[in-house]
This record gives sequence, C-alpha cells and structure tokens, in this order.
Amino acid sequence: MWPPGYTSTCLAMPSVLRKMERICNVVFQGGAHGNFLRYYIDKFSKLTPNIDQLPFTDNGTSHNEIQYSGMVDRYHPYKQPPYFRNTDEPHVLITIDQQDILFLQRIVNMRAGDQKIDLNNDTIKLSKSYIENFDIEHTFKKLYGKDVNENTEIPKFIFRDFLKLAFLDPSKDGFIKRDNEYRKHMPDNTFLFPVSAFWNEDKFKTIIQEMSDKHNLKIEQSTESHEIYQKFIQNISQYRTIDRCDKIIKSLKDGTNTYTTDLDTVEQAYISAWIEKNHDFVSVPLCDYFFTTTKEINNWLEWYPQFYKAMNPNLPKFNGIDNPYHLHDLKK
Repeated sequence: MWPPGYTSTCLAMPSVLRKMERICNVVFQGGAHGNFLRYYIDKFSKLTPNIDQLPFTDNGTSHNEIQYSGMVDRYHPYKQPPYFRNTDEPHVLITIDQQDILFLQRIVNMRAGDQKIDLNNDTIKLSKSYIENFDIEHTFKKLYGKDVNENTEIPKFIFRDFLKLAFLDPSKDGFIKRDNEYRKHMPDNTFLFPVSAFWNEDKFKTIIQEMSDKHNLKIEQSTESHEIYQKFIQNISQYRTIDRCDKIIKSLKDGTNTYTTDLDTVEQAYISAWIEKNHDFVSVPLCDYFFTTTKEINNWLEWYPQFYKAMNPNLPKFNGIDNPYHLHDLKK
C-alpha cells in the first residue's frame, strides 16, 4: 500500500525510494496533452493504485490537482541540453510532426497552462508566461520591430501574419525545432508517442498498447478507459472542426462556394499560407478583414493585379529552388 497523500510532488519522500517506485516519465511540450497521458497511465496501469478522481478543469485541460500515485512523472524538457532528467528510467516523449501544427496551434493558446488566450479578438494580449514559453518577445522584436509584454495590445492581423510564417515554412516552427532537438537528446529507453494519436481513439488505443508493451506498464483498456477518453476529446471544443481547413481548401480547388466566416485566427493564417504557397507572386493582405467565402478568395486571385505580383519574400523556396529574396535568409 502507498502512504496516504503520496504524490509525485512529495519532496519529503527519499529520492532513492521515488526512483525505485517510478514506472515511467512523460515528457512533452506545453499543450501536447502530457498531463492527460500521465493520468491515463497512472489510472489504468495495474502497477499503480486506483484513481477515483477526474483530472479535467473547467477549461477542459487535465490540470486538476488530484491524488496521483507518484509512480508516473511528467515534465517539460529543460530549455537547454541535456533537456531530460531521470535518464536511466523509462521515458515517453510526446512527439510533434509538421502536419500536427495546425490543430496544435488552434488549441494551445486556450489550453496550454490554462492560458485562455483568445486569438479571435481584434487586439490580443498575451500572458507573461506565454510570452516567455514561446519566445514571443525576441521573435516580435525581430519580425515587427516591436517590444511586446503582457500589456501590449497586438493587432489581430499581426498575430495572423506571425502564425502564417510558421505555416509557410513549418521546419522553422518552434514546436518542430524543439521536437527535433529532443529526439536527438532523448534517453535510450524512450517511447515516441505522436501527439496526433490523442485526436483519434483507435490510434490512441493502439499507441497506448505499444507503449505499455515497451515499458511493461500493464495498462488495461476497458469501457471505463473509453469513457475517460471520450471526456478528454469532448473537452477540446475545436475537435469538432478539426478538418475545417481541409474542406475550405477542397472548395477552393473545386471552385465551389463555402463560407469562411467561422475560421479562427489560426485557421485564417493556415489558409493564408496555403494561398501564398499555391499561387505564385501573391501576398495575402495584411489587415483585420479576412475573406468571407471561398468564392471571394478565388475572385481575388483571378483579379490580382499583374503589376503587384512579385516574389513572395516569405517563401523559402520557389518551384523547388531556394528563394534568393527569402527574408529569413537575407537577415542572416
């Protein structure tokens, strides 16, 4: 039996004992569902005591302070190498690929650390921790020549442009750059858990089983685990529109008319990037207004003035060749 009140944060417990008791470490970037995975392992592993409580907050995240066994640690990597701790123990690293960025960006601003940052306002204020965690101060100074803090009212069109740059060149997105670093330095005994698995129950169950087998976690999936997963996914309000941008792009290609008025700022940025990557020499307007229908977008593209067309400085490549006007390269 475990001592009453014992949790992963019980610093009074001798370090040697904690090390012997820990069955795995969940490592993740902010917003990548690491708290939920810790809960799922701790609750459904046969190696750990039962948990009767739910982890969900009113914001839909899994950040509730409940009584965990302490046998599953979870943490964000350090900001510098070696990034990981407890490196002689089993690890689970939640990984992020380029195709994950759209949905992750849509949910991270509201959910990561319970920031509750609404990017759909005309002006956007970022919390101090958000600015620090995502290196906003340095990036905005470099890109826009502006000093940004928690009191700065950032115009919506600027934040849309900032997000668009990541979609134009996903290899330079912060999530991707950090993920690449973590994979280079991860402990030998590490299981890679793709963040996209959280967004599909069949894939989630499969990856959970593979993880359990690799680390001998003895996780037992059941009707209850299905119900817990359903609560988790229903708490992500954006999940109901996870494929909305795909539908918009299909409509643009087909020449049909679809309303775009419900797109959030992240989706607007994604569509803007798609337009610029798929239509030579055009730049989406830098203003608060965004297109209301796909017909409007196609009409704008058809009538885009020839004398305005020029090499897009945001694109790293043009027709597969390095773009000599790419602003990122010019600033090196």
